[in-house]
Amino acid sequence: MKRDLMGMSVSAVALAAVLSACNTEDPERQCSVARAVSDGSTGSFAATYTLKEGSPDPARLCTQLKSEPVGLQKYFNQDPSAPDTVAIRTDRMGRLRTQYAAQLDAATAGAPYALGPLASETPGPDNFCDVPELAPARLEVPATSSLPAQSFTYEWSGLRVYNTPEIPGTQFIADLRYTENGCTAEYTVRGIWPVVSCATSGKPDETKCDPYPDYNVGRLRGSGINPIFPVKCDPVALICVLTGEVPSDKKP
Repeated sequence: MKRDLMGMSVSAVALAAVLSACNTEDPERQCSVARAVSDGSTGSFAATYTLKEGSPDPARLCTQLKSEPVGLQKYFNQDPSAPDTVAIRTDRMGRLRTQYAAQLDAATAGAPYALGPLASETPGPDNFCDVPELAPARLEVPATSSLPAQSFTYEWSGLRVYNTPEIPGTQFIADLRYTENGCTAEYTVRGIWPVVSCATSGKPDETKCDPYPDYNVGRLRGSGINPIFPVKCDPVALICVLTGEVPSDKKP
């Protein structure tokens, strides 16, 4: 059985980063993956999907993935000689499994999450922790007398989580090959922690993505999003998502 690594509070993550920065011996950093819930949202990271060139007609179902919460989790391996692992699961996969729960066969439905080993225990020279390959997440829904069979597959690869004192496992980038009922599209996926709702009365509210409080308008606290991250309120998902590059996107 594997043990949950990131069950610590947000304050504990921040304290660990401060202590690391203040330690003159600069101890070897371990790969970490932020895991927490903000505003009662499901998942850990607010993820955006960008279709790669050569994908199918944008009108097809497999090209319709939208911004959503995506949960990441790091697990310790009890075998000291074996690598630790990272799991990734989308909010949409969770909703699909709920939608089709009555039709699923537990033995054939497939794993709801993708799982893969970390390439190393510590960040590389570019500060990324790499998970090059992950076993796919699948949902196989058998046909009924009135409904056809359904199939959904998330094949993640090249998962990279950025780790520095300023961005301690709170940003990731990955490639995704998504297949829905025979239609396949490829995406670049970027995510930032935490998931922050930006809805006011069901409409987008950009002020909720602001990392700073504004006492002049009665906003007593910021969003909790790292000020390094350029963000906006996604008008459909109603969560704060990346709008452009952050330091870890840029080449050294």
